[in-house]
Amino acid sequence: MAGEDGCTQYRDYMFNATDDCENPAAEVVIRVTRMYDETDPVIVDLPESLELCDEGLPEMLNAKWTDNCSVGGDLVAYPTNIREEGCVQYADYVFTATDDCGNSVTETVTMSNKTDLFENCGTAFARADNNTCFLDDGFNRWGWTNYFAEEGTYTIPLYTGAAQCNPSNGDQTGEVTVTYLDGYVSVEYNLFEGYVMSVAHVYIGCEKYPTKNGKETVAPGQFNFNTSTLDYVSNYTVGPIEASGPIYVIAHAVTCEEVCRCHESTDDGGTFTPGGSVNCSEEVAEASQQEPLSFSAYPVPFENELTLEYNYKFDTNIAIEIYSMNGILIKRVENNSYIKGTKEQMIIDLSNVQNQALIVRMITSRGVVNKKVIAMRPKKRK
Repeated sequence: MAGEDGCTQYRDYMFNATDDCENPAAEVVIRVTRMYDETDPVIVDLPESLELCDEGLPEMLNAKWTDNCSVGGDLVAYPTNIREEGCVQYADYVFTATDDCGNSVTETVTMSNKTDLFENCGTAFARADNNTCFLDDGFNRWGWTNYFAEEGTYTIPLYTGAAQCNPSNGDQTGEVTVTYLDGYVSVEYNLFEGYVMSVAHVYIGCEKYPTKNGKETVAPGQFNFNTSTLDYVSNYTVGPIEASGPIYVIAHAVTCEEVCRCHESTDDGGTFTPGGSVNCSEEVAEASQQEPLSFSAYPVPFENELTLEYNYKFDTNIAIEIYSMNGILIKRVENNSYIKGTKEQMIIDLSNVQNQALIVRMITSRGVVNKKVIAMRPKKRK
């Protein structure tokens, strides 16, 4: 007799015997079985194929398998067939399960990992119709300062890599919109598709250029309205900033080509609204020429607290920024209600600053002045 029981096939063999006296022996039945299964196992809990963002490919993936006849269990797959296409790295994870009857199944999960990549970064400056090239005024770097005699909205091209102030030497990577209305000015950067920027430096003033220690400079770090490092943005605005009279604007940026991106920018479409104002009306400009900017900083060296004193003959918003010598902003404090003729004393806590030289920058509506100070604490005795 033959039959099946689950995944097992069987056949019974009956044995009969009779001796010479015709006495029958007890009947013996022997059953012969064999596993018989044509159903493939099933892989379950299979990981999804994912596009990761700058995380690296997994070292392994896990799954499970089940079967109608076998016990099943855990599966582990390691990356194989690793390859790269542009900014994306791919790997295959191959899961194979085989049951006791030799039936086998294979499933492949492909994972990918994309990275941010920005290339061909370079210096960019905006160029209005009424402009002056830095080189024409004796500076050793290219760029433009732009003159706006009256309020209005001005959209001007942003050029990257335009050596010798020649736009044809570089590329137009975006536009800058200078909005000067109702006593306030904003500078908005809009990069073309495929371009982003990592920093913006803006100068707004009554003269062509900012000054450092009484000397004109076009170093972007000396401009009076600067952002911190940006997360590769395509749009960003500096302002609004209170202003009056004819003004000069220098709009600088560092732009890059966006080759690949998987992270969302945290700064895109953001706004930086700094303190301070720019008053370039005729009477203020005359007074500004007669009174150089200055302030006192003491003690030098100082241990934990630095005292600043200033007394100006004009109303202004004041911003005080303290930088390390490598340009890192350590602290910023503001006085947005300074009244002319007031002798102000400001004590700044710098107890968390290590011994080092620092730059104190005083930003007013009539310019910027810097002073070097030194943080120095005595060594503790053992």
